[in-house]
Amino acid sequence: MKYFFFIVIALLTACEPAERDTKNLPWKTSVTASGATEVFGLAIGEMTLKELSIGLKKIPETALFETPKGQLSIEAYFGKTTIGLLEGRIIADLDASDDFLKTERKHAKKRDSTPNNNWKYQLSTEGATEIINMKVWRFVYIPVAEYKEKQIKFFGEPNEIINVTKTAQYRLFPDKGIALLWDTDGGEIFYYVAPKDFARLKASLPMAIIRPKEN
Repeated sequence: MKYFFFIVIALLTACEPAERDTKNLPWKTSVTASGATEVFGLAIGEMTLKELSIGLKKIPETALFETPKGQLSIEAYFGKTTIGLLEGRIIADLDASDDFLKTERKHAKKRDSTPNNNWKYQLSTEGATEIINMKVWRFVYIPVAEYKEKQIKFFGEPNEIINVTKTAQYRLFPDKGIALLWDTDGGEIFYYVAPKDFARLKASLPMAIIRPKEN
């Protein structure tokens, strides 16, 4: 874990200051020639965790998660982050192989429970080093400010709407690689993937709303 931190800190130190302008808005996205979704100047579905850390100038908290059904995943939590003129919490899900996930689960020693009934495991030193070169397949942005309907409309007309509660719904934009949770009684959550990964994103969307920790 310390090795991972040292590498990223050295890379971040060499970075130029982040550009702060109104181009970095959650609805201003495009699909690159290689098929990635570009948002906030980041190429989701193409860039690695190391590249994302450099772009955000932050070192994430990383962990292995296991659902009650035994599904495993690697998550990098960046906490509250400023992008352009906006502030929000950022989570990146990594495209780890089944072999890597099973190996990390097999050797995991320390675990904690989470609000959504998942188990959270500390990565091994070797695992924490290996994940820095894994691709970010899903990028989650949870804005600090609450959005109004007129702002949500900037995303355009969704291809599909899934109602979650009386006040919350998912709006899906498969061609853009976007799914957004809009809650009139709470905060919003924006999900971004490469369009080719949209079916995977849709299948991963939680139907119970659990807010992340406030940091």
